[in-house]
Amino acid sequence: MFDKIKTHFLLILLLLLASGLFLLYLKIQPRLDHDFSALFDANKYLDVYMYFSGENQAYEVVFPINSRILVPWIASLMPFEEPVNNFLLVNYFFMILSVIAIYYLWISMGLSKGFIMTGFFWLLIHWTGIIRLNIFDPVTVDLPLYLFQALLILIIIKKQFHWLLILAPLATLQKESFMGLMVISFITGLYLYIKKNGMSRSSLLIVFLALVLSFVAREITNYYFPPADEGRNSMMVLLFHARESILNPFRLVRWLIGIFTAYGPLLILAVWYKIIHKNITSGNEFLIMLSLTYLGFSLLGGGDFARLAFLGFPFIMSWILISLENVRGFLFRIAFIMGLPLMKLFRNIPDPAVTGWERFNNFYPEFANPVIVLLWLGYGVLCVLAFRIIHKKLSLLP
Repeated sequence: MFDKIKTHFLLILLLLLASGLFLLYLKIQPRLDHDFSALFDANKYLDVYMYFSGENQAYEVVFPINSRILVPWIASLMPFEEPVNNFLLVNYFFMILSVIAIYYLWISMGLSKGFIMTGFFWLLIHWTGIIRLNIFDPVTVDLPLYLFQALLILIIIKKQFHWLLILAPLATLQKESFMGLMVISFITGLYLYIKKNGMSRSSLLIVFLALVLSFVAREITNYYFPPADEGRNSMMVLLFHARESILNPFRLVRWLIGIFTAYGPLLILAVWYKIIHKNITSGNEFLIMLSLTYLGFSLLGGGDFARLAFLGFPFIMSWILISLENVRGFLFRIAFIMGLPLMKLFRNIPDPAVTGWERFNNFYPEFANPVIVLLWLGYGVLCVLAFRIIHKKLSLLP
């Protein structure tokens, strides 16, 4: 018993820390007033919840939320009368499972305990991470993404592709974007198979079958739970946001700052380090392709760039940490410290019903006043200059 506790001490510590922070932010983080605006997605997820709990007889839910049935259905099975409390309980459940999955993923990748603790600090403390944002706005379906995406990478690393036959359709019931991840996984696997680089024909076939099951799951869901606004689809959403980005180029600046907000100087350092050493992929083709896919989702999937980018945490942070494993400790610590202001450790996410829209918008890089956006852009440039000076003057990179 003692040996098992000693072996899994770090995981137990992380689970206790996650639970403690969850309880802490339940006390200190105000919750979003969903009634303040009909535009909040929470109101649409509540429509799904009320259908499964029997309060609504008709299923009148707009695309794409109509097909995201997994979390509202699980929440409808929870014991509390208040829907928000049921969603909070589901969020806690998936947070714990996500911590376990990401921990074993990073152990499998051979990351040091220091890197693992750094990654989890970012995940658990960041304002748009797995806890704070999802307590501020608990009526959401985002939490299982961390679990399912960590499992996807773990399955690929372990080459246990048969588990995708269960994971892919299940995760698609949570959010349709998982089908896009399966498309990218198949394309990447096909590339590796053609290059004879560790992908067998049988494994590639299983990935393809998992993709087909993901597609079938989405079609069945849309058949039994059709959108109230027929005619819309995922491709239309992607093209709409692509057009918006072309017509409003400053949207691309907001997107970059959203990514910077989500991952900070650690991402800048990882990209810069990989570029100067000319080994961007370095045997992590699946990881980099899925990371780039999620960064693309963050631009084309909506307007809240930082949140969408952070939802790719199991891919992007894993790539960051494995890319920086050879960077000397001092430079890594500098990058981490420079990222702390982005986490807004001592500020609560403001509820627009209380503070007004201006303060709420300025909290988010994607909605903030352009001057604030440009200030954060300047801070990102300073981070790049700092890394260059340290590398050039002190020769801290190998």
